[in-house]
Amino acid sequence: MSVQILTRFQGPPSIGHGGYVAALLAEPGSATTQVTLRKPAPLDTPLEILNQGEGKRALMHGELLIAEGERVAPLGMHIPTPPTLIEARAAEAGSPAHFGEAGVHPRCFGCGKLRPPGDGLRLFAGPAPAWADRREVASVWDPAPFGDGTGFVERSFVIAALDCPGAFAFMAEHKNAGLLGRIAFEVYAPVRSTEEHVVTGWQIGQEGRKMFAGTALFDQNGTLLAAARATWLSFT
Repeated sequence: MSVQILTRFQGPPSIGHGGYVAALLAEPGSATTQVTLRKPAPLDTPLEILNQGEGKRALMHGELLIAEGERVAPLGMHIPTPPTLIEARAAEAGSPAHFGEAGVHPRCFGCGKLRPPGDGLRLFAGPAPAWADRREVASVWDPAPFGDGTGFVERSFVIAALDCPGAFAFMAEHKNAGLLGRIAFEVYAPVRSTEEHVVTGWQIGQEGRKMFAGTALFDQNGTLLAAARATWLSFT
């Protein structure tokens, strides 16, 4: 199957947003998918998705392997209790998206604050003092512009929303999370496009350059709708 990652879906400048790229290789239904990003995904370039059998897929740029996805065992990780909408909105003030004049990646599809509403996800996850010892960040997400026309959010955007908050859990402590290397995700229930949600990210651990983070998406009542575990590769 041929695909292109449009410039709209960039993460860092000139390459595809990791969560959005991973969504291209998602297993249908509620199966747990793990995607390993091997090379930065080029924008506005013809790519191919190859089905390799046994739940495995590959994203190719000619002979170059960009990413590979596979069905894996359920995440089985601890997911912290989410904050309320009011608490999550207050946490956004300290988001790395606001560091400096333009934030970490100002044009990122997931967290860029220069993206107008409806064009990017605008996930400005940040910490609140009460959560400092938990190394957790949160933001509010209004998914209305990303609906599928039936009152729910397109699945690819749900998966994309599980990307940036994981890095921000480290960046909020001024650690360089670098680039997304691997993400495993699960979508448990449809996400309504008609209401705001809470997205959280938290640190799981660190081994050398590898930073491990969890992310989750909740409705207004605190019901878990999707989650992910990611590995970030620091530049330092």
